[in-house]
Amino acid sequence: MSVIIVLDLETTVQFGEDKSKDNSPYNPKNKIVSSHWRMIEDGVLHDPQRAIFNHNEQHGLNADSSEAMKQDISRAELMVCHNAKFDVSYLLESGFSIPKTVYCTMIGEYVFARGQRQELSLKATAERRDVTRKKSDLVDGLFKSGTGFEAMPLATVIEYADADVLSTAEIYLAQQKDLLKESNVGLLPTFTLMNEMLLFLVELERNGIAIDRDTLAEVKTQFVAEKLQIEKDLDFIVADVMGDTPVNLNSGVDMTAVVYSRRVNDRNYHKNAFNIGLNARGKPLPPPRMNASQFANTVRKSTRRVMRTIANHCDVCGGEGRLQKTKVNGDLYKNLSKCTHCDGRGYTLTETGQVAGLKLIPTQAADASINGFKTDKVTIAKLIAQAHAKDNLKAVEFLTKTSRLNAISTYLDSFVKNIQASTRADGLLHAQFNQCITRTGRLSSSQPNFQNIPKGHKFPVRKAVHSRFEGGTIMEADFSGLEFRVAGELSRDPQIIEDIESGKDVHKQTASIINQCAVEDVDKTMRQNAKAYTFAPLYGGMGANEPPHVQAYFKEYFNIYKGLAIWHRKLMDGVLKDGLVRIPSGREFYFPNARRLGNGRITNATAVVNYPCQSFATADLVVMSCVRAHERFKDEKFKSRLILTVHDSIVVDVHPDEDARVIAALKWAMGGLAGEVSKRYDYDLLLPLDIEITQGPNWMEQVELIID
Repeated sequence: MSVIIVLDLETTVQFGEDKSKDNSPYNPKNKIVSSHWRMIEDGVLHDPQRAIFNHNEQHGLNADSSEAMKQDISRAELMVCHNAKFDVSYLLESGFSIPKTVYCTMIGEYVFARGQRQELSLKATAERRDVTRKKSDLVDGLFKSGTGFEAMPLATVIEYADADVLSTAEIYLAQQKDLLKESNVGLLPTFTLMNEMLLFLVELERNGIAIDRDTLAEVKTQFVAEKLQIEKDLDFIVADVMGDTPVNLNSGVDMTAVVYSRRVNDRNYHKNAFNIGLNARGKPLPPPRMNASQFANTVRKSTRRVMRTIANHCDVCGGEGRLQKTKVNGDLYKNLSKCTHCDGRGYTLTETGQVAGLKLIPTQAADASINGFKTDKVTIAKLIAQAHAKDNLKAVEFLTKTSRLNAISTYLDSFVKNIQASTRADGLLHAQFNQCITRTGRLSSSQPNFQNIPKGHKFPVRKAVHSRFEGGTIMEADFSGLEFRVAGELSRDPQIIEDIESGKDVHKQTASIINQCAVEDVDKTMRQNAKAYTFAPLYGGMGANEPPHVQAYFKEYFNIYKGLAIWHRKLMDGVLKDGLVRIPSGREFYFPNARRLGNGRITNATAVVNYPCQSFATADLVVMSCVRAHERFKDEKFKSRLILTVHDSIVVDVHPDEDARVIAALKWAMGGLAGEVSKRYDYDLLLPLDIEITQGPNWMEQVELIID
């Protein structure tokens, strides 16, 4: 007899002054307002049940219904929820137990989508599957007014939540029916693994990350000081290359003037000439096809050269920028008026006839933007290469400092400020991890987004992550060259296999080519920066906009790794044939309406060759290792805490008595995946998976451990 509980919780929500909402189970002010559930026994859906906890109309807990809830949970073999991580977290934080197995209907809908974007909310899912709809209009209105579930009429809460449970139950039954179809059976291992991962993420979020607030404050001070200095340096360079023209470096128009020495003449002509904007489906228009000559002519027509200027004292306002005007009757106006002659500046600008700015040149139609030409992160990196080639040291300095300024601003907003705001009074940060955001199945996270934290152990924010244990440490286990190994696995490229088995340092080889130096002259920084170029071809990169010697590297790459090139072509041919990409785990990605392009590639070619490697590596192998680590830590009752999974790694807050045990557990969980892969997917890994383990007093100050 199968017993399933379908459950939904309604909880309190803390509304901030800025109308932000905090419904975290780790906010001590948040409580379960009510629990609603239905039992499914041998396929039969029973009547709704509910327990009221912290509603204003309920004076004290209904003991009978609470006990009934506990009993139903205890006898269930499976718990079903929509966005189950939320409900499971609240139950555990509130002292309830849960069944060993949990099924999330949101995850189910995500897997069935096969990499396509679609709304995964319960309401949208119910509408798409044509099952019982949520009754949300009244509740949505109350939420907008700042009313939480505890203050809503109890009858409204019950009607709303009971409908949620029925929707979830019907969606679950529909998904189970769909899984029996021959076309979907292969997806079952992905369903299983993602739901197992859900329980790992619950544990991760509950454990939290210990934050040293003082260290974080010091890091903030350092970043702010560096930011101010760079801003001063940039102002000095701007004054040197622009003359007296005032420049706002946050303006796309002004940045185009400084970097490219050009301003747009006619915005409409510029927009139409370069296809700037969105099509009828809301997607960016493709840039027009132009050869170098056509592009240069269009640039000359749509923009004009920017000239250096000299500021002259305004004789009209006497340099004040404001004027005392007189009324018709001869009386003076009470307030001063802006001088129209100098636009309130106190001076006028005269062009000198000398070209201003850094005089860099846009190279293709894709460089165009609504304000002139792009100065984003990717473009700046390319412009730095152009400036080096032209020996334009002033441009190199300006762009390098701009890039660093942008990075610091991101670090302050996305990490420092976010961590400070999200760390609870007990010093723990409960970051949120999301399984259903990316198309590949790779995790994302928020508050903060640790998945975007810079790699390596030099990023100073990492220093604020420390151990909660007296004498404890932070340990990180990282897969070594996972993407490259997976590319070799899936493509069966003999040269990749040989390079891995021989221990060849492919990143060092890449760095020597990119930096045009001997392999023995490659330093750690050069090697780290070269990784992006090693991986780019794996994911379909062709180096079209790179300097000539880098373009040559991309061409040679596919001559060396011919098996990889053949595999890429097979993937694209397969998509043209049946619209799908399948990987050994059974996970699938759908590419509807694929067609061959004139260059021999296909639409969405980058995604077609990217998804298999990225997904099998990070959404399957890394996730599997996390699940195994969770099992081991739970079975052996570790005091140490799993606190993060970032990129290809697992991070542990290690109790001082458990160093050796944690190392053994991580080696088992990550390095011993071959048997697990074979069992789950009936697929034999060709290449071994190597891991590197580092340890230190915090997440930044780490040393590599020698492991057998």
